[in-house]
Amino acid sequence: MSLYIATLAEVKADLGIEHTDYDAVLTEWMEGLQGRFDSFCNRVLLYSASETEYFNGGGSSLLLRRWPIESISSIIVDADQEWDADDALDSDDYRLNYRRGRIVYGTGTYKWPAGFQNIRVVYAGGFVKSDGSACTYVDATELDALRRAFFMQFGFEWRNRETLGVTQFSRDGASRQVGAGVALALKEKTLMPEVASTLTPFMRL
Repeated sequence: MSLYIATLAEVKADLGIEHTDYDAVLTEWMEGLQGRFDSFCNRVLLYSASETEYFNGGGSSLLLRRWPIESISSIIVDADQEWDADDALDSDDYRLNYRRGRIVYGTGTYKWPAGFQNIRVVYAGGFVKSDGSACTYVDATELDALRRAFFMQFGFEWRNRETLGVTQFSRDGASRQVGAGVALALKEKTLMPEVASTLTPFMRL
């Protein structure tokens, strides 16, 4: 996983760390926190230029994991799962809420054709790009809020790392002693109330 919400240099500056001793550990923890933000929001925040998702038919809408949506390459409904490009739906066959990543069939009054994994959507979308810039339909204030939440949560966890089981770091950052439960603690740790509140508008409900 790449660092995209914040850079290592930005986090180190926020923490007041001027050396490189902890770079490997910081990067590992930052990647873990990005994944936890995804899990909390029930979406994938990182942009992808070509994402493929499969859905069961029969529902009223398709909810894409990476949103907002920049563009749709193709939507194919195929019970045989052969995905012939000639079977792709025309843009008039569906309606798309770009900002929320929701697609309805026709005008939204009909359900998608019933079936198991019979719908394939290829699209580009996400909240933030790998260089840290905001994606299409993402307001700069939204990205700023995400970054503030990230710095807040990461700073809290780093400054309280002793309680998470970290007992030793080497001077070169290559060797460290970590409590047996630290990885699980980081993965399952609940977010700070203010952080959770900030992320709530970004959640897939």
